Amino acid sequence: MAIVQRDVQIRASPQETMILLSDASRWPDWYPGMTEPNITAPFPEEGGKVAFKVKSAGVSLPITETVLEYQPDRLQLFQMEGMLSGRARWELTPQGDGTRLTATFDYALPGGVLGKIADALIVKRMNGNSLEKGLNNFKALVERR
Repeated sequence: MAIVQRDVQIRASPQETMILLSDASRWPDWYPGMTEPNITAPFPEEGGKVAFKVKSAGVSLPITETVLEYQPDRLQLFQMEGMLSGRARWELTPQGDGTRLTATFDYALPGGVLGKIADALIVKRMNGNSLEKGLNNFKALVERR
């Protein structure tokens, strides 16, 4: 499994931050390359799902995330399935006059040894860059409110 983790400090309360984070219809507004979110109830509660596509390096990758744990204003934990399998964790921590948002992707690519080589050479860096851009876009949207 590969792990990519990034965080960002947001000048907003955990409650204000979670409003946007838990609105999957808005994910394409801030996460690079994400399209076509299809949300299934009881999202954002446990058992809810979001199927979407992420365009990366000219390829559209289908991914489904199922909510494993949801703690309002604190945590969203997803099981990822599709071109990436693993977990996505979004954790909100009150810090100073705002919120620290930490995102951790713990994932594997299909393809055994070849998938591991591709991840080591290309995919992990691309995922890290996309996550960093996404968090910066997210911060700007939340702070604009």
